[in-house]
Amino acid sequence: MLPRWSTSAYRTTPNRNTGRFIAGTGTGGLSSIFSISSSVSLHERLRTRARLTNLAVGLILLALALSLLANISHYIGEPDASAWRMGRTGKPRWREQLDRLAVLSGNDRGMAAYGETDVPLSIETTIERQDGLQELDHLVMVAAHAIWKGTDATLREHDDDWILQTIQRGGSVKTFYKHVARGVEEALKDPHSLLVFSGGQTRPDAPPTTEAQSYLRLALDSGLLPPPPEFIRATTEDFALDSYTNVLFSLARFKEVTGRWPSRMTVVGFEMKRPRFERLHRAAIKFPEDKFTYIGIDDEGDTRASYEGELKYGYQPFTEDPYGCFPPLSLKRLSRNPFMRYHPYHSSTPELAGLLEWCPDHKIQPEAGKPSLDGLYPLRLPWEETPPPPRWEREQD
Repeated sequence: MLPRWSTSAYRTTPNRNTGRFIAGTGTGGLSSIFSISSSVSLHERLRTRARLTNLAVGLILLALALSLLANISHYIGEPDASAWRMGRTGKPRWREQLDRLAVLSGNDRGMAAYGETDVPLSIETTIERQDGLQELDHLVMVAAHAIWKGTDATLREHDDDWILQTIQRGGSVKTFYKHVARGVEEALKDPHSLLVFSGGQTRPDAPPTTEAQSYLRLALDSGLLPPPPEFIRATTEDFALDSYTNVLFSLARFKEVTGRWPSRMTVVGFEMKRPRFERLHRAAIKFPEDKFTYIGIDDEGDTRASYEGELKYGYQPFTEDPYGCFPPLSLKRLSRNPFMRYHPYHSSTPELAGLLEWCPDHKIQPEAGKPSLDGLYPLRLPWEETPPPPRWEREQD
């Protein structure tokens, strides 16, 4: 037996024919009165469909329909705010560059790889380069290895004025200053050079500064460099986490400052790291060998242990992993970024996006520790020499 509606719309007293009360709203309003006959069995009551259940099911179905329509509209509508990071095909722009190379061959391979990307307008409109910077073509990079926290440059050879690793104590700070001085010397003798100190905020116990900024501050406080704005050909690259990114990021920083790519590069660092820079890093980014110069200055005294450590922990890992994207090199970068810094070079130098993200499928197995061409980045890079176009001569009679 189904429930029935009571006709006594305003009754507020129990009905004799029902087992429950009938609620009323008084004489001033309407009330829906639900009365269940006492003769209805418990089983029938449990099987009875409630009007509230029907309403709830209807609302749920309506919500699901609206959600489905909203999702369909999202996917076929305008792209979201993150779309600027993607290319025209929906893939990352660097991946599209690699895809374009797949259909190119011969001497034209890679020629279209870096000419079709631009710096975001919101960034480019904030940059106004000083006169003369666009004429620079020589990058002089000093790879930083520690943070000078001192305030008196005359005390620069005191270990306590530096944030050092244990192995760097006892003489390395003298070498760091020599690196700074030699970099300044190279920059001052070439008016077409830009001096770039490279090194990030790598130490968790460091003040809010980078290795590169501390080197530039030391150069200024020591009187090696004239103060700005008298001298504008010195800057810092503040995001490098190892020697490979010292090289690559300093090239990107050169482009940020000058608006062009360098045709020559000079690196100042430890002599024991010469093979790493010349044979591995330079080759990995395909910078012309005859345009690359390395100046090495080591610590004084017995350096045999340092050379052994460089071979085991520096040179050898990079022969197997030229781009530093596998452990242990990737873990070393992770440990050197305690402040979670994001470098800007995908935006400021989008033509390098592919190289910045490049990682071979697996580690390389070189023969006898020699560098290998396996896994080399396949795109043409801006500083690579382009073969001259063929010249057509009038045939001689």
